[in-house]
Amino acid sequence: MMKQNILVTSSASFISAIITSLILHPLDVVKTRQQVTAISGGAVVAYPSMISSIKYIVSKEGLKGLYKGVQGQLIASGVSWFVFRYWFDKIRYKINMNNSLLDSNIVNNKVKSTPYLLLNTTSANSLPFNISPFSNAIATLIAGSLSTSLVHPLWLLKTRLEMQSLDSKTKGWTQYSSGIKGWYKCLTDVYMKNGIRGLYSGYFPALMLVPHSLIQLVIYDELRYYWKCNFDNQSFLLDNLSPFIWGFIAKFIAAIITYPLQVIRARKQMIQTTGTESKIFCQSNNGKCKYSVSYRFYILFSQHLYAGITTHIPKVCLHSGIMFLIYETLLGISFQIL
Repeated sequence: MMKQNILVTSSASFISAIITSLILHPLDVVKTRQQVTAISGGAVVAYPSMISSIKYIVSKEGLKGLYKGVQGQLIASGVSWFVFRYWFDKIRYKINMNNSLLDSNIVNNKVKSTPYLLLNTTSANSLPFNISPFSNAIATLIAGSLSTSLVHPLWLLKTRLEMQSLDSKTKGWTQYSSGIKGWYKCLTDVYMKNGIRGLYSGYFPALMLVPHSLIQLVIYDELRYYWKCNFDNQSFLLDNLSPFIWGFIAKFIAAIITYPLQVIRARKQMIQTTGTESKIFCQSNNGKCKYSVSYRFYILFSQHLYAGITTHIPKVCLHSGIMFLIYETLLGISFQIL
């Protein structure tokens, strides 16, 4: 029964991730281009404002420009969430079951263990279908690392495909030649030119983003638990929309904290053309930054560490809210049928 439940939650994550990614993909294209435009030498053009960037892409490439890399996005998002959710649920249920057995042994043997209880016996464990934050955190770290290691090449393809633009072609940038014919062509092209190492460009910044999922999912589960205890069955509309609220808030907090790592990952996933490697964080002149110290800090934050954040935050928060809304709805339907 537990295995069946895990497959249901994994499948629900897969479907909800694909639907949400398809709806919000244009914002992802804008965000990716904003993240890399400062170091592309004009090959990837984007404006600071989301609306201005959308207008520019449509004027240059038509509406289809907003869906560059959509195949890579759907594959990467769907597979990533399926793999993550499968191992996340499997691990946290196992940890929680072991904790429950240990709790009963402690009670039966009248053994006091304050450090253990502080970590594991939380309010979440008092409900039969809730997992402690400790169990969620450990499961997220392990499942996130596994998912990132297995699926990272798919996210690299997604990023590469989103950066294909007419400006890239005009500038003669080598980025344009990779992946223009689709995700499979991009995959083989990257592998033939750079091998396995090329497919894992930006892997370590991506691995450093695993705590992002930890923050998001622990907050989501705690909000879910708090809501069920205090506001459940008070409003039909709010009860049905509550997963959107939990997902939106959890993602907002996680995204603000870890956003610079998103930028680093996107830039590392660019094809390393001549001089690009030395300009991950600033425009350079013979390898040295050409700005004053104060202005350099401004550039560092506005054009580099937090480049594209005004597009990223609404996009990922909406993505998280919609995805969890679909996910919880699919779970409810599935468990009623099963």
